[in-house]
Amino acid sequence: MDGYEVKKVMDQVHISSEMQEEVIMNIEKRMEHGNKNTGVWRFRRMATAAAAFILAAGAVSFPVRVVVSSLVQERMERVPEDEMKGLNDMVQSQQDVLVDGFSRAYSDSEKERSKALWQAYKNGTFPEKVIAQADSAENAPEGTLCYIRATGVFNLPTQEMTDEEMLQIIDFQHKMSYAVAHGPQAQAAAAQEREKTARLEKAVRDANGISREEAVEIAKKQLMSDLGDKAEELELMTDRSGNGASLLDALDYPEAAFESESRAGVIYDVGFGNPDTHVTYGYIIDAVDGSILYTYK
Repeated sequence: MDGYEVKKVMDQVHISSEMQEEVIMNIEKRMEHGNKNTGVWRFRRMATAAAAFILAAGAVSFPVRVVVSSLVQERMERVPEDEMKGLNDMVQSQQDVLVDGFSRAYSDSEKERSKALWQAYKNGTFPEKVIAQADSAENAPEGTLCYIRATGVFNLPTQEMTDEEMLQIIDFQHKMSYAVAHGPQAQAAAAQEREKTARLEKAVRDANGISREEAVEIAKKQLMSDLGDKAEELELMTDRSGNGASLLDALDYPEAAFESESRAGVIYDVGFGNPDTHVTYGYIIDAVDGSILYTYK
């Protein structure tokens, strides 16, 4: 999955600012070094979730609050078109970048302030200046917050960041999200995804398969069987339209060790999550006979 494949994930995905910060801060390291205890399916979900709030089209999310407020939307719409085009072009050029990273981890204090600043930003508290940018790390000013265009990394000062600096990061992330979501690549990808979904839905109908709602009920029953009372701590993960079952082409996931082969090559992905603990648990279900092909957590 290259940079654009992650970054084209649409604004359908809604995750909390707290989760955004945590996943963004850690996803690059986990993708780079791997995690023997993490299944391939959850890895894909983590990458999608990490990218979701700064990009463009997506699958699922923790069922929490909408990321972009009307005030932020108005601010994005006022950004000059050529600036947005430049941001989109930059993102497309970052072929080896999975998600925007940070040169160091946030301190505990910065993490706490970041939560409040994300909310303040949505309520209309914007930075006074725009973030500084540099083409490469070698050209970045020392000891100053700066975005490295070539690598997609936020070069953070060694000292504790000010609220202004953190707001500049939040603002820039939103601008990149808006630019990518409205760029020609994302629009083309969205059209292709609609065509693909229509093809998969037809395959399910032709095979007299199960509906999304039936897949969700199968997953819920299995969740209760697997976790018992702990299942009540998890909520169904949905897309913007409210669907809890994502329809997928089984051929797109050859590395997943399914328990049996999908009868029509079409599968449902039904996931559950806790927005506070970020625990996930889900099932890959055959779209024809409703059998569970894979469990991830």
